[in-house]
Amino acid sequence: MIALVGCSGVPHGTTGGGGGGGGSQNASLAVTLTSKPDVTLANISVLSATVGITGITLNPSTGSAVSLTLTPTVYPVDLTRLQADTAFLGLLSLPAGTYSSASVTFSAPTLTLDNQSGTTLNGTCLTGTICKIVLTAGSSQVISAPFPLTLTSGQASGISLNLNLNNAITVSSGTLALDFTAVNVVTAATLPRTGAPSGALDLIEDFVGMVTAQSGSSLTVTASNGIALQMTLPSSPVIQDPQGLCTALNATCLVANQTLVSVDATVSTSGTLTLVSADLLNASPQDEVEGTLINNGTPGQFFLVVANKQVVSGNGTLSAANPGDVFLVTLSNPIFIVDLDEFFNNASLPPSSVTTLFSSEADLVNGQDVMVHVITATGSASAGNQALTSDRVLLRFTRTTGTVQTVSGHSFAISNLPPFISFVTNPLVDTIIGTTNFDGVTNVNALSTGQTVSIRALLLNNSQFSFYAGKVRVQP
Repeated sequence: MIALVGCSGVPHGTTGGGGGGGGSQNASLAVTLTSKPDVTLANISVLSATVGITGITLNPSTGSAVSLTLTPTVYPVDLTRLQADTAFLGLLSLPAGTYSSASVTFSAPTLTLDNQSGTTLNGTCLTGTICKIVLTAGSSQVISAPFPLTLTSGQASGISLNLNLNNAITVSSGTLALDFTAVNVVTAATLPRTGAPSGALDLIEDFVGMVTAQSGSSLTVTASNGIALQMTLPSSPVIQDPQGLCTALNATCLVANQTLVSVDATVSTSGTLTLVSADLLNASPQDEVEGTLINNGTPGQFFLVVANKQVVSGNGTLSAANPGDVFLVTLSNPIFIVDLDEFFNNASLPPSSVTTLFSSEADLVNGQDVMVHVITATGSASAGNQALTSDRVLLRFTRTTGTVQTVSGHSFAISNLPPFISFVTNPLVDTIIGTTNFDGVTNVNALSTGQTVSIRALLLNNSQFSFYAGKVRVQP
């Protein structure tokens, strides 16, 4: 099960008769999901946290609960990526009335950890290693604001659920556990949040997949796990092409069953998606694996914790790989490229100032998100020997969370990053006027000392700015 940053297309909810009481016309409710990662574990870094959502229901004050139809029925999410991104779960049609709470159920989550705690965790995760732990399934109920939620006949609105890993996770006597029933594990907020695009409920960012259909007015992008995002295609779409894959820079660059893209899309009150931009990753199908880089101290090698993949060769190792799996990557005469994404052709961020900072193996640092082109892949997760060779390393956007220390101009200093991302001094996060998206605040000057923020940013081995942020989200 591959958990991508993105989401399904536009699945629709089902009405559980009688819920909410009365009203000749149903209300509609778009539902999105974000996360807040753990930021307090001593010497333990959560590199990947994947879980399947198995159910979401809204519970009326009287009458029957109303369930959201999820596609797929066990909807996979990667909470480490959703700390800065958003998943669109679907559109719920429900009777007008008052709803007292929402219930969310989960499959068994899998955590991939960098355990530097000095203690073996859960009997198998040795200290000084990167390991996976599978925990038990559970459920959570949201009863805090905006509940009770009153919806009127014909009303179109939205809520965003936030899964707070910090409130769910515990470590005691060498045992790491998740308690979904703990207070405020899942909270909710009405949409849109401060900073949302004008006229939109929410913004879906960096959904990676293959273009599988394209017409003059519609675009479908399908991830390697089969999740499809269908959206309205503007007449003059924004095409970002930092690799120079398509000179036209228009919709003709989006070729079905050929083009691998990262797309951003807005969510409307009616639950429809509209393309904001398409970032070209490949112009022809190739084997690719994306994830979090961890240096292992051996020249020409590093570990890669899988976030998503694209498999076209039928390679058995790649086909079987899941999010959170760990590959040993061996470089073979590699080239190094920066995926500028929304920074493409941005006069405020000259490409040379960034691309020259990622041009060799010396520029690889812990926590970078990279996509590697796969030449060969062998091994299995069960044997713990997954390995691949690569001749191309594409730097993409890291997701991480920390605490605002100081704000100056269009940048801010950040502290309390995960233990595996280490800096001698608090690194600076640069934001780009007119390009960086803010969530929860309007701009960088609205940030305040002590706030917990999640960023989606290019992470570079740079003495001035370590992070160039495409997204800054203030955590609730």
